[in-house]
Amino acid sequence: GRGSFWGPIMAGAVILPKESELTEQQHTLFQVLRDSKKISPVRRLKIEASIKELIPLSSVGKVDASEINEKGITWANQEAFRRAIRLLPVPHESCRLLIDGTLSIEDWKGHQEVIVEGDNQYMAIAAASILAKVGHDRWIQEYVEEHPECEERYHLSSSKGYGTAKHREGIRVYGGHALHRNIYIQNWLPGATHHSKRSERKKNECLIRF
Repeated sequence: GRGSFWGPIMAGAVILPKESELTEQQHTLFQVLRDSKKISPVRRLKIEASIKELIPLSSVGKVDASEINEKGITWANQEAFRRAIRLLPVPHESCRLLIDGTLSIEDWKGHQEVIVEGDNQYMAIAAASILAKVGHDRWIQEYVEEHPECEERYHLSSSKGYGTAKHREGIRVYGGHALHRNIYIQNWLPGATHHSKRSERKKNECLIRF
């Protein structure tokens, strides 16, 4: 959910068994693992359940919108990685850390590699991506079920927090919410112009109304 306008950012972490120790069920699971964005939501849910059942060394780290607004998305992205790794019951810095994308973890003392489209190359990354994607979407769905007014305003069930046309229109009409990521929505706030994002950064002001 790095590009999402709304809610937390999440990162998955997975440690696979050695190939020689894989069960038949795990082999079957690995045959269907690939980029989570290319799998239908219904199928992702089934695969997520299988990952949790068959790969015990797995976790999801979460950084809330308030932390993103305070410290920025790059810090939040790295912190989500850190939190996911800390949840695994292993000596973290002894692991070979494979990270999807282009963002490494600052001050990480162990071995790490950043891999563009890593979820298409490594099963562990593909599994971690599915855990994070399903966890993010589930969090949003559970939130709107408890807060239907947010669904009515921002259409979060369909957008999953991303900046769809309906979501942006809701921001134009109703303004921002405490769970919006401030920097992402400046251009869509009531009265904003296409140049407001740059000017507001310079002024270090916040236009959001709650």
